[in-house]
Amino acid sequence: MDGKELISVRNRNNGFTGYSIPDRGIWRNFAPGETKRIPLEELQQLQYQPGGDYTLNDLFVVESQSALEYLNMKVEPEYNYTENDIRNLLLSGTMDQLRDFLDFAPEGAIELCKDIAVKEEIPDIRKRDIITEVTGFNINNAINVNHIMNAEDEQKEVAKKERRVKTENSTPATEGKTRRTAPIQTQPVAPVPQYKVVNKNK
Repeated sequence: MDGKELISVRNRNNGFTGYSIPDRGIWRNFAPGETKRIPLEELQQLQYQPGGDYTLNDLFVVESQSALEYLNMKVEPEYNYTENDIRNLLLSGTMDQLRDFLDFAPEGAIELCKDIAVKEEIPDIRKRDIITEVTGFNINNAINVNHIMNAEDEQKEVAKKERRVKTENSTPATEGKTRRTAPIQTQPVAPVPQYKVVNKNK
């Protein structure tokens, strides 16, 4: 293969992923799910960088079988799974397919699987339990935490609502708040006596 050939590389990580090749003045950053076309020779150089093999195998998807062979990367079928493939696996795949995925998929794909399982709130409790058993990440707890956080966000939105008509005593700091009890009684403040200033020089 020609080292100048552009190869599609997808970030499978659910966060930003970047790498640098200082000798060549290369710094690249991929957004979640972003695909970039990278020269094959650059991918080969990345393999020689600290963490480069991990990045190519676990966080990226090199979307070319011939490039994978050129880079001598031995990958399982799960390496090529897209986000939709993982979602379909979680929603309609078999238990054995899910177990195989968790056994053979790269780390980045498994992280994506956990993220999708929580967002989609997959209804099959057995699949939730399998993911928890294999990864140690409790899907049920994560879904419950999301419910609690969403409920708190909704309460905050209600509290933020502003009055349409200003009340006589409302202030920006007290709008939307309700008293629990009556305030304490305070002593009336005596008026400050007013003195007439007399100019003795007149």
